[in-house]
Amino acid sequence: MTNAPPIHGFSHITLPVGDLDVAERFYVGLLGATKLRRFDRETFLRYRPDRADEADADNSPLHLEIRFPGTTELHLFLQRGLAPRTPAPHPHYALSVAPGDLDAFTARLRDAGVPVDGPRRLGPPGHASVYFADPFGNTLELATFGYTGEVASGAPDVSVLGWSGEG
Repeated sequence: MTNAPPIHGFSHITLPVGDLDVAERFYVGLLGATKLRRFDRETFLRYRPDRADEADADNSPLHLEIRFPGTTELHLFLQRGLAPRTPAPHPHYALSVAPGDLDAFTARLRDAGVPVDGPRRLGPPGHASVYFADPFGNTLELATFGYTGEVASGAPDVSVLGWSGEG
């Protein structure tokens, strides 16, 4: 077998969302991502007027493209009829934060009505993670190294992450 050509990294990662406006408020407004592009129905049909049936389908091409500093793009695809689901431990998407910002970010989430679990440590001393979910049940994590605050040990309790807010 010959060597595979090199992969240079992830181009983007996709997540399902049930509402682009709610997703934008949560990821851009609350989490601080940069909105790169939004392909709502009007924008999509401007480029592809021949694909209106696709734009209105449950498995829609409509999406929001965002990025956190220094990371791969995250594409949030509209999936009509997507009911909020119970967050699962995997897959989850870990976002890196500075150790001194973990408590402030956790408070920001709680103030917005987002249930959290943590901080807790699953890694070496100084590691801390806070788990939460977006309004659609996608499990997210804030992860840091060098944290000096109190932490619980062990796996997160994802059963406490379901919420009814919009973000």
